[in-house]
Amino acid sequence: MERFDLRGMKVSLVYPPYGAIKNEPGIKAVKENYGVFPSLSLLYVAGCLEQHGVEVQFIDVNAENLSVEETVQRLQEFGPDYVGYTITTYLFYQTLSWVKALKEQVDVPVIVGGVHMGMYPKESMTHECLDYGVTGEAEMTLPHLLHALHTGGELRDLTGLVYRDPNTREIIYTGNAPTLANISDAARPARHLQDNSLYYSFISKYKNFSCLMTSRGCPYRCIFCEQGGLKFRPRTPMDVVDEIEQGYRDHGIREYDFFDSAFTIQKDRVIEISNEIHRRKLDVIWAARTRVDCVSKEMLQAMARGGCVRIYYGLESGNREILRTLLKAADLEQAKRTVQETKDANIDVFGYFMVGNPGETVHTVRQTIRYAIELDCDYAQFSKVTPMPGTALYDMYVKEYGEDYWQKYILDESYDSYIPRPGCDMSETEIQALTQLAYVRFYYRPIFAAKTMGRMKSWHEVRRSMSTAWQMLVQKPEGQYQEMDLS
Repeated sequence: MERFDLRGMKVSLVYPPYGAIKNEPGIKAVKENYGVFPSLSLLYVAGCLEQHGVEVQFIDVNAENLSVEETVQRLQEFGPDYVGYTITTYLFYQTLSWVKALKEQVDVPVIVGGVHMGMYPKESMTHECLDYGVTGEAEMTLPHLLHALHTGGELRDLTGLVYRDPNTREIIYTGNAPTLANISDAARPARHLQDNSLYYSFISKYKNFSCLMTSRGCPYRCIFCEQGGLKFRPRTPMDVVDEIEQGYRDHGIREYDFFDSAFTIQKDRVIEISNEIHRRKLDVIWAARTRVDCVSKEMLQAMARGGCVRIYYGLESGNREILRTLLKAADLEQAKRTVQETKDANIDVFGYFMVGNPGETVHTVRQTIRYAIELDCDYAQFSKVTPMPGTALYDMYVKEYGEDYWQKYILDESYDSYIPRPGCDMSETEIQALTQLAYVRFYYRPIFAAKTMGRMKSWHEVRRSMSTAWQMLVQKPEGQYQEMDLS
């Protein structure tokens, strides 16, 4: 990576609050109680900018529960040359509202990035409050942009940018920049810029809590995931454990959530990471995400020794045909074996399930609920299927409905309706109601409640669980799931 001397430049990175929206994959009670997570993408951006000499301010409005006025005051005190945001498709207008509100009082150029910008670059820049967009990975684009702005360089010569020509106001998109070849070369997230005690998940056990990425990309092609088919680029085991140790030593972080799409793709690498954490006697615990067809007993045992306390498995459905449609290679029996082997290694199992898949019916949802209970997962999340841009599922939607919904939405906020699910005849009301019922059926079993209370380590855990449980009961779904035959 090319290095630039950007000393003297100031950049503020702002992470706005977010809330439930119309096409939210989760239901409201879960969304509001799932936890407070750091913006790993912005922290990576901050670390990258500091490598080039930029003075960086990071404001987590969401975690600190700041008002617009309080955020403006911090920005004015810092005096940034630029303000940066990460932006996602389905939360586009929530972020945009903060961009507009802050720019009215701190009128400096706004730079936005994120996967979304590579999908709808020109559409996003039709909103005048945005000045520059970076596409692809920030390490390969943002320093080049800032250097060109600082020196008066020609932006058209750079890849990975979208901006308006200052004379014609034409929106210029220069295409995506190449990806970072060796992600161990990337700067680490700038955790020193945030209060790490503010973060938690609804099942985290310790403070301080943070997130970590040990790889980028995923070779699998699940139709609902935008990471599918992207080249898998792992960090070296030593680099990963060095970051864990640094977080523990410098910031008192005792619990990590690994955000890799599929952490266990390379089993030898996972074993080496786990053994190194154990060898260094780091007093940390961690969780990871993966597939049931990417684990082995040997690896699970090594992970447990290294502090792994939970694995999030993409189980998705209890129906074989739906799993085939989703391009999930594992079958129901393999998932059962893997779940049991994980529990035998004293690692908790968190199952991800979806409602509203192609081919979904009330009957298949009933199968999924029963399957989740039969697996005896320690935790489960039931999400409403939402076709997101960049996925094969969304390509199915465009083909079936003949429109690019998200493109129209980004161009016009009033184009805000529930997006149908391709290959699924169930209504939004049914899917919302069935998703809430799945939670009630799974979590309101006496045996589950007893196990949950027995493993809680703090009053904070108890309070979070009780709050979520109460909201789940009293929050009315848009449909009447009580009237549906799901026995």
